[in-house]
Amino acid sequence: MIKGNLLFEIGVEEIPARFIPTGISQLKEGFNRVFSEYRIETKDLQIFATPRRFALIASVSSGQIPEEKLIWGPPAYIAFDDKGKPKEAAIAFAKSQGVAVESLKIKSKGKGRYVCAVLSEKGRSTEEILPDILKKLFFSLSFPKMMRWGSGSLKFIRPVRWLLALYNDKLISFEIDGITTERKTYGHRFFSKAPLNITKIEDYEDILERAFVIVDHERRKTMIVKQAEEIVKNIDGKILWNKDLLEEVNYLVEYPRAVLGSFPEGYLTLPEELLITVMKDHQRYFAVTDSGEKLKNYFVVVGNTTADNDENIRKGAERVIKARFEDARFYYEEDLKKGMDNLVEATKRIVYHKELGSLYDKTLRIMNIAERIAEEILPEKKQVVITAAKYCKADLAGGVIREFPELQGIMGGYYVSHAGLSEEVAIAIKEQYLPKTFSDEIPSTDAGCILSIADRIDHIASFFFLGEIPTGTEDPFGLRRAANAIVAILLKKKYPLSISEVVNCTGGFVDEDTKKEITIFITQRVESYFEISGYDVNTIRTVYEFIPRTPLYEIKKRLDAVKDFQKTEDFESFFFAVKRVSNIIKNYEKIELKPELFVTEEEKKLYEAMLNSKKNLDSYISKEQFLEALNHLNNLTLLINKFFDRVLVMEKEERLRMNRLALLQKLAEILKSVADLSKLY
Repeated sequence: MIKGNLLFEIGVEEIPARFIPTGISQLKEGFNRVFSEYRIETKDLQIFATPRRFALIASVSSGQIPEEKLIWGPPAYIAFDDKGKPKEAAIAFAKSQGVAVESLKIKSKGKGRYVCAVLSEKGRSTEEILPDILKKLFFSLSFPKMMRWGSGSLKFIRPVRWLLALYNDKLISFEIDGITTERKTYGHRFFSKAPLNITKIEDYEDILERAFVIVDHERRKTMIVKQAEEIVKNIDGKILWNKDLLEEVNYLVEYPRAVLGSFPEGYLTLPEELLITVMKDHQRYFAVTDSGEKLKNYFVVVGNTTADNDENIRKGAERVIKARFEDARFYYEEDLKKGMDNLVEATKRIVYHKELGSLYDKTLRIMNIAERIAEEILPEKKQVVITAAKYCKADLAGGVIREFPELQGIMGGYYVSHAGLSEEVAIAIKEQYLPKTFSDEIPSTDAGCILSIADRIDHIASFFFLGEIPTGTEDPFGLRRAANAIVAILLKKKYPLSISEVVNCTGGFVDEDTKKEITIFITQRVESYFEISGYDVNTIRTVYEFIPRTPLYEIKKRLDAVKDFQKTEDFESFFFAVKRVSNIIKNYEKIELKPELFVTEEEKKLYEAMLNSKKNLDSYISKEQFLEALNHLNNLTLLINKFFDRVLVMEKEERLRMNRLALLQKLAEILKSVADLSKLY
């Protein structure tokens, strides 16, 4: 429902669908920011977008909110006497600001108190300043690819053809680069060519709908879903909805019309992913399945037209899809004829990188890494992993992937199945590019997970070898994304493999210094993962030293133990004891401990307690009972405090002083067995 007394529309040539969501969010953000800057109150903002327009309707106040300004004057002791009577300085200041001396205020500023005048600036009317506001709003919109047209200097996502601006149904007149606001908008490019006169804001949406434009993009999306689901009922079908495709199609049309099309059933012998990709990515059609999620020989195309054109839309779509499927079938059958070994051989002729060799060279590295990882964690899967690694990039030499690169891996899985290799190998190859994000699904098999890790660590090592290390926000080769995938798999599968061990599986491909850099790089991604997962930054810092050399599932257990221990009554006292130890030894190198130099009972008791504690502590840690380990360490709190209260650590005699520092260094090592709690605050 239309609500508001302000209407602003920017009419343009067709905008690429991928840029429209950016425009919507920028228009919303810009509106709130600009109107706030001008002190205009707003509510009920509605943003509209079609391929040919951005528009907004909102309720805005009739004028600016009055603004109070504080003008500082002389110090209070100069302006007023001891009895509070104004002196010459106060009278002169009040006169200069046009206020009564009695209205002056005394306020604190810095270390002193000063006289000040409070001035109220009356706001201007909204109608008066709207031209400035709307122009500023217009120029706040920015897109990745801007263009100029004609002889003007204006830059926008596409050429601007009209501007419509009404306030309280009155035209707000202004001009941008020769384009003057009018009361006019335009309907559908083909079904309503004459300009449309808007006299009342409340009629805007209805007038456009009568001119075959559904201006509300959310309503348009709902119409697409409803129409599509309605027309597949007659064939007992279900739409295979894809969120990104639905959004794209929604921004390709102004007047959606869903039409059902079909194709010969013979094409269903092709891999479903291949058919779906052709329909979705190349034709923007929605695939249709039966109730069991099996693909049917139907599709839904959404046109920017009326019901009169349904048959033409259907025939055209069916003709095009059949041609595309024929191409797909040709490439698929040709790839099958070549066979897996010939495809692998062909990867020798594909350059992966001029300094890293061919795609075949990369495959050999992946095989080597995957074999090493399998030997470490799942030796019984080693042969499956090696086989999957051998053929994992073969489909990249085939015709299907040249045409449909988004199917890499998936087609490889089909090819190895056709070649008679095991289903486990096929699934590993199909899922080798998972996960794409921290939250994405990981490969469903261990072989797939190992292959994915091997591929990602080779990718990272390759570009670190070339010196192409991500800096700031720049990451052109997706190395952070690759590291994220490794982290996600190690955590979710709970593999007993540390980051250092994964990096070492690259063998001699990179030197030891580069391996250290890679380890630090992936460790930073681990920190990011836990931060995104809701762990406090300081809590993560407590386990930082463990991350490179400890399985990641264990890192999570340590973090959870620290969080739980912080909730206990004893945490505060234990933390301060840990902090006292940490602070006093932080500037000293490693010192050799000599128990024979102990003088006081407190030194001896603390040392003995440390030794006894270590035995039980190791047992808790080996069983990954980290909260129990922290509670056990807490037993040292009283002895630590007694030691500090009764023993002078910084003894004048150097022998005793250094030995006491050595004792505390040894204690600190034990206290950090689970996490370094001194890093918490």
